[in-house]
Amino acid sequence: MDRQSGGMTHPHGAGGRVRAPTVDEALPYSPLSSIVPFSPDIIPYPSAGPPTLSTAFSDRDERQASRKGLELLNQEASLEPTSVRLQRSLQDLQQLLQAKELTTFDFPRPKHFQPPSSSKSLHLSNGILHASQHNLSPFARMVLNNTTIPFRYPTPESPIPTSTKRPPQPTTAKQDLKRQNELQARNAAIFQQNARLSASSNGYAPPAGPQVSPGGTAVVIPALPQSSQHSDYQEFPDIDAKAQSGDGLSKKRPQTDSEVLSLSIDQRAKSDSAVQALQEQLIDIIEAEDQLEPDTSGALPSEVAHYFEFGQVPDSDAPILSPHMQSKLSTLVQNVISSKRFSEISVEDLTRIQKLCEHAVGTLESISLTIGSDWSESDAEEWVQRVETAESRLQSVRLLLRIMTAGRDEKELYSEDLVSQAINGLKYIVEMFVVRTVETRNSDSNKEAFATLSANRKPVGALFLVSARVLKLLGEFLTKVDVSESAITSVEFLAKELIFVENAHSEKDSAVGIQRFESLRLVAMDVIAKIFARYDDQRTFIFDEILTSLEKLPVTRQSARQFKLPDGKPIQLVSALLMRLVQTCATSSFRARHLTSSTSLEGPENGAEYENEEATSPARGIAVRSLDEAHNIDLDQALQELKEAVQPLYDSATKSARYVVNFLVQRALTSTKTGDQPYRNLLDIFTEDFLNVLGRPDWPAAEALLYMLLLHMNSLLQGDKTPVPAKNMALDLMGLIGSGISDLQIYARNALRTVDISESNISAKLVQLAEDLLEEKQTDMDFVEFDGPWRMALEYLQHSDVDDAQLQSAKGFHLTQWAKSTMQLFESKEGLDDNEPPLEKDLILQLHNAVADPNWLDREYEFESVSASQGRLAAAVTTLNLPFCKALGHIFTTLLTNMTSDHATLKSRSLKSVTQLLEKDASILDRTNMVLNQVLKCTEDRSSLVRDSALDILGKCLSLRPSLEQRVWKRIITRINDTATPVRKRVMKLLKDIYLHNDEIDIKSQIADAVLKHIQDQEQSVADLARQIIEDIWFAPFYGVSFGDDAPLQSRLALQKQVSLIAQTLQRGEGVLAVLDGLLQRALSNDSKQTVANFKVCKAMIALMFDMIVDNDGGPNNAPQVQLLQTLTVFAKASPKLFTAQQLELLKPYIKNIKTTVDLNVFRHVVTIFRLVFPSLSSLQHNFLKEVQDALFGAITKASKAELDELASCLWIMDGVLKNTFRLANVVISVLKQINAVKDADTGHDQQQIARLRRLITIVGYFGRTCNFENDLARFQEHFPWFKGKSVAALMVDIVLPFTHQKQPSVLRETALESVGLICQAFPKQFLRKDVYSALRFPFMNEDRRLEQIILSGFREFFAQEEKRSESGAAIKVGEGEVHGSERLGGSLIGTDNDGASTGLAQQFLPHILKIALSKPDELALTATHVIASINKQGLVHPKECGAALVALETSSNAMIANIAFQEHRNLHQKHETMFEKEYMKAVYQAFQYQRDVLQSPGGITTQPYASKLQSTFEVLKMGSSKVRKRFLSNISAKCNFELPKLAVAQGDMSEHVLFTRFCMENLAFFDYVRLDELLPLILALEKIVTGTGTTVAHAIETDVLKMKLEESSQAQKLDQPPDTIMVGNVQAHIMQSQGADDIDPARLRQLATASTILMIIWETRTFLRRLWGLQKQTQPSAAAANGAFSKPKAPAKDPNKAPSKVPFVTGDKFVDRVANLVDKLASDTSDADVSTCRALAELLAVDNELRVASEDDEDEIMKAAGGYETPSEDEDGQAGVSAGGRGKKRKGSVGAGSTPKRPKIKKTPSKKGSGRPRKRSGSKSSADDDDESGWD
Repeated sequence: MDRQSGGMTHPHGAGGRVRAPTVDEALPYSPLSSIVPFSPDIIPYPSAGPPTLSTAFSDRDERQASRKGLELLNQEASLEPTSVRLQRSLQDLQQLLQAKELTTFDFPRPKHFQPPSSSKSLHLSNGILHASQHNLSPFARMVLNNTTIPFRYPTPESPIPTSTKRPPQPTTAKQDLKRQNELQARNAAIFQQNARLSASSNGYAPPAGPQVSPGGTAVVIPALPQSSQHSDYQEFPDIDAKAQSGDGLSKKRPQTDSEVLSLSIDQRAKSDSAVQALQEQLIDIIEAEDQLEPDTSGALPSEVAHYFEFGQVPDSDAPILSPHMQSKLSTLVQNVISSKRFSEISVEDLTRIQKLCEHAVGTLESISLTIGSDWSESDAEEWVQRVETAESRLQSVRLLLRIMTAGRDEKELYSEDLVSQAINGLKYIVEMFVVRTVETRNSDSNKEAFATLSANRKPVGALFLVSARVLKLLGEFLTKVDVSESAITSVEFLAKELIFVENAHSEKDSAVGIQRFESLRLVAMDVIAKIFARYDDQRTFIFDEILTSLEKLPVTRQSARQFKLPDGKPIQLVSALLMRLVQTCATSSFRARHLTSSTSLEGPENGAEYENEEATSPARGIAVRSLDEAHNIDLDQALQELKEAVQPLYDSATKSARYVVNFLVQRALTSTKTGDQPYRNLLDIFTEDFLNVLGRPDWPAAEALLYMLLLHMNSLLQGDKTPVPAKNMALDLMGLIGSGISDLQIYARNALRTVDISESNISAKLVQLAEDLLEEKQTDMDFVEFDGPWRMALEYLQHSDVDDAQLQSAKGFHLTQWAKSTMQLFESKEGLDDNEPPLEKDLILQLHNAVADPNWLDREYEFESVSASQGRLAAAVTTLNLPFCKALGHIFTTLLTNMTSDHATLKSRSLKSVTQLLEKDASILDRTNMVLNQVLKCTEDRSSLVRDSALDILGKCLSLRPSLEQRVWKRIITRINDTATPVRKRVMKLLKDIYLHNDEIDIKSQIADAVLKHIQDQEQSVADLARQIIEDIWFAPFYGVSFGDDAPLQSRLALQKQVSLIAQTLQRGEGVLAVLDGLLQRALSNDSKQTVANFKVCKAMIALMFDMIVDNDGGPNNAPQVQLLQTLTVFAKASPKLFTAQQLELLKPYIKNIKTTVDLNVFRHVVTIFRLVFPSLSSLQHNFLKEVQDALFGAITKASKAELDELASCLWIMDGVLKNTFRLANVVISVLKQINAVKDADTGHDQQQIARLRRLITIVGYFGRTCNFENDLARFQEHFPWFKGKSVAALMVDIVLPFTHQKQPSVLRETALESVGLICQAFPKQFLRKDVYSALRFPFMNEDRRLEQIILSGFREFFAQEEKRSESGAAIKVGEGEVHGSERLGGSLIGTDNDGASTGLAQQFLPHILKIALSKPDELALTATHVIASINKQGLVHPKECGAALVALETSSNAMIANIAFQEHRNLHQKHETMFEKEYMKAVYQAFQYQRDVLQSPGGITTQPYASKLQSTFEVLKMGSSKVRKRFLSNISAKCNFELPKLAVAQGDMSEHVLFTRFCMENLAFFDYVRLDELLPLILALEKIVTGTGTTVAHAIETDVLKMKLEESSQAQKLDQPPDTIMVGNVQAHIMQSQGADDIDPARLRQLATASTILMIIWETRTFLRRLWGLQKQTQPSAAAANGAFSKPKAPAKDPNKAPSKVPFVTGDKFVDRVANLVDKLASDTSDADVSTCRALAELLAVDNELRVASEDDEDEIMKAAGGYETPSEDEDGQAGVSAGGRGKKRKGSVGAGSTPKRPKIKKTPSKKGSGRPRKRSGSKSSADDDDESGWD
């Protein structure tokens, strides 16, 4: 080198040398001053240490090993150019040599550069300078000839045209040869271009000066600018932005010397030691094997015996490695594999080891592992030895597989027979030992085996452990080596069997331990997942095998969740497996890794197939791009490249998720939760499992599966033809899914409260994102940015466990979803152009690179450490921002929409699903009123189930938001009178909660009033509940509270408030008083469980009420005095012992001054209290009573009727103490004198005189009933000497009776009759007087309702009094009854005036009373009903006389009348069932008349909801004998039958028989039947009516209305009928063209239309009963069935003595509408309507559509003509039948079955028995049935 000139000769230059650049010239391009290159291998960093190796080989041995591999390729290129290995290596190199992936160096050319002369050109090809190709190796030559890498010197004169890259197309051998020739021609052309460039002229020419060399390669160093001004530099905003963004969570990872991959001296030494140890051990084993030839003595050296075992292979002396040697060798092999130097081991040595292992593997299936019974101890020891031997043999399999999975390329190491033996050996161990051991339980049959296994858990567990390790290696082997499909299938079945084995549920039931097998099960799952990832064509098969195997699981295993999550609920192992498989589909790393590193055991054919796989794999052809290329490509191109990389992965995962969901859903649609197939339950279980892991970073596929499920459920709901059960399932799952989404939102909200934003930037960013998301303020770009939540979740997974395949699949799925979301976001933007920010392009390129290389992110970037809680929250945030979670609003809207569905089942299910959502997120109620409004609407639905569900969800709403009570309590309280018992109970429970939560007295009062009324409910359970609720809300809160003088003020105020509430409640009606009286009596009786506590509370209430009465300040918590006193009267009537004498003395002032109406009311209540309490108090002072008596005497003239009653009773009670009866007698005598003085006077219109007389007569009546003056008869006779009678009562009647005459004013007559009745009540003998009887009879004869009310009220009080007297003996206690038993018996046999009077009144006035009761249901009818009930209770008349009326009154619209009639009917039926049943048909007809004439409602049902009007009657019948019910049903159906000639109809009027039939049929349709043997005969009876009577009617219609003409027809004519004919038996019926109504007799037409209407109503009822109770007609495999006859309706496989079950949600809307339409059509009274009705019946009877074979066109036409009705028929035995032919035929009409085509015999009328020849018909399900399916269901 010349230092001065710096010259260096160029190898091809004329001068020979070119100098190197000076330091100053090279300095700008050195690492000391230029920008640091991206990779240190471009320009190495200056280092003071020893230089790094310039070669890829670390030592000589490694170089030799690589050279050996290259030699193998050269051999194959020379001898076997079609080798699969050779072709794959060639393809890999071609991928690496792609031009677009290679770095292009574009150096500037010196100005003096001249093209080379052609004479000095060398041979150039593919840009490689060499003299010829002869010195290339065969493989290198193959690469050169088959690879296109266009390269030329950058000369503008010779541009090389570029070609567009096309996708690879399948080629033939000829096409391959043509392609090779084209490549060689192209290379030659490039050689010609390059050859023109002389290599010797590629010199470097400096601009000027002597230092310029004449030629050579030049590195042009531009001169520095003369000045360095700020304006001379260019700004790069994108670089500045990158620099600024580098301060975020993610930073570019610095490239340092430490990243240069090189082995340390220690690592190299360890690897050398491992290789040497393995080689030495292999040499020892091989040498020992060579010494196995025994000498003449047959003995083996001891050193040989150390390595081998002998005699273990049947029929062979082949050696087997000893267990110790196997273990040692396995460890050495693993060490070498870990050092990545297994390729240095000789293949011959490895095949020798495999041969030894093969000997051991072959003996596995010969080892017996079965446990026998009655084993001795020695037998058990031998079995343990066999288990240990099996473990040793399995270790050989493990060693064998470890060698095969080490990545060697030698084909001889991968013997298919050896692989098959390994699989079979493991299969034998699993099936014959593992599975049997796991399924062994400590039962009687397996007790000995269980004991043996439990006692030897250690060897058994060791075999389990080795099995798991072998299975794991087998999975790795299948992913690295191409094997036959049979081997793959065998492993799949083996793993599947392990997955679905039933493990024990507790440790005590497991012979080996639960977790020991669960770890093996996890390995099996991992193997399935690996096969799934490796073999695309196996994916569908794997899914099918897993999903179909679920059906075989026992019930306990179907719901077993034994896959434990680190920090969550356990899930099913299968659920985890399905999610992992879906995640695998979206992970490119699995497929790419396996494709590039697999070895094939197949021939060239399989290799070609694999090549095709490789070409279509989404993992192939994705190259990592430099971020600097963001300036060179536009956004559309970047998105397109990302889409090409991501879309196949995303589509594959979506397809798999959809397949799984479709599989489960389709099978769930055909099964039920209680059926044999488990898929319906499994779908719920899988959904719950997916929801349990929703939002977890390690299970992202849960969202994809749930999203597919949600889409499927939504499509089911949107489908018009989707059946109701399917929609019900969809709503159920939608509610479950919505709840899961809400759970995830709740988790996110709770996590925000626990995250400390100051701990890291990640926490701060996550909190901000989560808050924006939950408040719906998020920006989508924030979620997909490079440092966003997706990246956080990935970083968490990356650093959790790098080697966990499950986490790798989760990472891949996250990455694919991230890229897909980003693509959708960018594609959804409008106005994309090339001016997009570079950072967005960077994000797309970054995602592209991450998908192409899963380790790219970790290699290129550093990220802050992500904790478990941060990773969980990041995954939750990303999941919540996906479309699935955003669909929560749509889910809720869908559920609300279906709450208004026509189907009750959908309404109920929607309500329950909404309840699930509300329980999770009650804030929904705050955001919208739609939920509450829909729920309230459903509380009035026709279906009781819907109403009950609506009230249930309403209760949930109130518990979540108590503030809603003010809005809904009125709507709830209206449902307390619901007809359904469960609904009433739920309403009362809701009202109880509202009562306890509310402080407003008015609301509490209304609630208490509503509940109190149901204490008298017909349903005993409802009454008991109402009673219990009142005790709970009125008394229970004060149990255990002290109310003494030292009681706390708060307790006193609470009690005061409760007292005011009770007082206010009593003001809501007279009925409350009676109910509360009974409630208090029961609460204070010995029957109550809290008698003492209730007595204490009531006593405290009374004491407080007295204080409130005395100190009434009119405060808000103080009730008025009148209300308090009225409340005291109720307590006094319930238990007078609650009061004290001192308390009564406080009331004395309130009876002295009566000036106003309020005073009068107060007076009445005080007097009532005195009357009730005085008899129970013995400590009353005489003076106090005297003062009270004086006050009461003074109030007689001021008191009204109500007060007089109480006043007279009180005075008479006090008279018993004071003994001054003369005072009362004088008062009555005075009044009688005044009345007697004017009894003959004409009062005329003197209103004052009339009012005075009325008052005097009223006084006489009340005092006459209350006071017994018979002992004072002489005193009365002194004042009335004209009276010759012997009774003061007779005197009173004589004086008052004249005022009852008709000549008297009506108001005076009313008062007189009332007074006479009061006197007669006390002295019943007066009722027997003729003049009294006449006075009572005239009002009934004149139908004077006011007087009838007065008389009946008197009768009611009298009969009630007599009823109480007759039952008084039952109230006597047992002890007292025993003492006085004989006296009671004797007294009961003595007749009294009371008995005669009550019997006489009942017999004489009962007809009038019944007539009134069956009239308008008003107060008078209610009074009459009370009288009838009382008469029957006392047995005063025969039960038949009132039975029919009671049944009719049970249907009354007045609930009180109906309830009274029901109670009495029930009593009569229980006492006189046999006698009473004969009156039921009369009773039914009377009920019909009552409904039609009085209530103007001839129908048999009530609506809202549908209920039978005779339901109460049927409930009474259900209490008795089943025979009685059967006869009742039979008689009521027979009552609807008729004879056509006798069916009377009038033109223009509705037939009574039609209305009666409708009444009966509608009742039968909605009865709640008890037993199947009652329902089935009813259905048969209805069918017999239609088939019997219908024969006559149909024939009449055909002849008189349809004008059919019957002609003979041959068999050939049957096949070609004109359109106006139908077949009737063997004759052809021609329908005449003139069928107008004008040709028909109107009377006859009306009669037939009426008959048709009756029969069709009966048939509709029969059809509805079948559908409602699930009794669809079925065919029997019998002779009748063979002849085309259909069977009697019967319950399939059900006990006829058991209760039938209703089909859920059949409401009966269609049935009611059809019956109403039939009646309305007949009521229209038009000829066309009548003809249409007749035609409908004829068509109904024409074809039996139930058994129709829907395969013929003419049959379809007949079905359409049938109008949707099923055809009834009947045979001689009363059974329905059809024709023998398979096809449905026309009705025979009245033609006999035995008639011939030539002589048809027409039978005009049916026999007397109603049985005719069977109509042979056939058909399928009618259109009516189809309509019913969508309507009734």
